[in-house]
Amino acid sequence: MYEGLDDELQQMDEREQDAPTLVAAVHLDDPISTLDLQPLSLVHASSTIHEALNLMKKNKVGCLLVEEDECLVGIFTERDVVRRVAGKGLDYTKATVGEHMTRGPDTLRMDDSIAHALNHMYDRGYRHVPIVASKRKPVAFVSMRDIVNHLAAYYRKEILNVPPRPVRKGTPREGG
Repeated sequence: MYEGLDDELQQMDEREQDAPTLVAAVHLDDPISTLDLQPLSLVHASSTIHEALNLMKKNKVGCLLVEEDECLVGIFTERDVVRRVAGKGLDYTKATVGEHMTRGPDTLRMDDSIAHALNHMYDRGYRHVPIVASKRKPVAFVSMRDIVNHLAAYYRKEILNVPPRPVRKGTPREGG
């Protein structure tokens, strides 16, 4: 048998013996409110593209929620920048977010489950989904990264111990 595979199996056995007893686990039924969400970044529909891009860069976020009268009216994402803004010859100091945002985005609530959010994002190809309270008041947004970070934080030891190229099968020796 391949030497590397024996070593890997031995390490897995050792980790299994040293594994602590789990008291609580991450469940996909947990509400979105259990995630460590990024701070809310809001802009007005009348904000310029230039202001929005600077805010995205400053806050290190991939989307901004667009509100009017404390009500969510749109979302402005990196994808919107690439598909609707870049290469159009726009004056970013004059073009507004409202002209180039995604209007009436799908939303979730804080008490929706992580599984529901993940399914929603996967089915529709979203990387960010706004979280709203009553009357579509924006309170946060959930990103694919938030969910992955949540899972990775809980399973950190297991993830960090995965070899960069796990051995799947042995390789034949030279000469036969």
